[in-house]
Amino acid sequence: MIRGLYSAGSALVIASEQQEVTAHNLAHSTTPGYRERGLVFESLDRYIGRAEEPTGDITGARTVQAYNDFRPGPVQQTGHPYDLAIGEPDRFFVLNGPSGPLYTRNGCFRVDPQGRLVSQAGYALQTDQGNVTIPEGTNRVVIASDGSITADGQPLGTLRLVRFADTKQLTAAGPTLYTATPQAGRQDAPGRVLQGAREGSNVEPAAAMVRLIIGARYYDAAQRALRAQAESLQLNTRPQT
Repeated sequence: MIRGLYSAGSALVIASEQQEVTAHNLAHSTTPGYRERGLVFESLDRYIGRAEEPTGDITGARTVQAYNDFRPGPVQQTGHPYDLAIGEPDRFFVLNGPSGPLYTRNGCFRVDPQGRLVSQAGYALQTDQGNVTIPEGTNRVVIASDGSITADGQPLGTLRLVRFADTKQLTAAGPTLYTATPQAGRQDAPGRVLQGAREGSNVEPAAAMVRLIIGARYYDAAQRALRAQAESLQLNTRPQT
């Protein structure tokens, strides 16, 4: 009976964590460059290293890790000169973050008061020459498909694009920002850049809504099971009169 309590309790925790992730995905279904997130679960038999089939003496499950789904999102034409999309699904823009480089697929950029091309959060977009600085009074900025940038014909460098041998080593540092460990195997990888376009989120709102409904029912079922176990335990341990 105690095992039943633990099994229902761990199911309740997992259901709550899954609902939180699904709600987060749904909230960012319109965020450019967002990548859907998910959770991996395992039974406690696997956690303690058992290789054979579960015997039933240990029950329950736990969350092993979170992951990012790096499937590409749809490319949307905007016509804005500072909206950029990458043609290859495994490339990332490089930003100058406060504690080192940040990586993103979010191609919505703007010019800050210093003339730098920055992300919406204010992190400078990187080229092979460092930050991109648009000269004051520039009339036209052209970003070619090879990533080279010119302002009224003046070259400003080439966008720095990277890819990773193991994207599992990327850690989310915001809705569309990532940091990488040395084990990620970062490589400079030129790619095809589309000016006047941006990549949307790869979250499918309808599918996320279905998962949210299923998750709510799973949570409710785990809650009922936990309540039934607790009531049964209370009856069986009630002092006899």
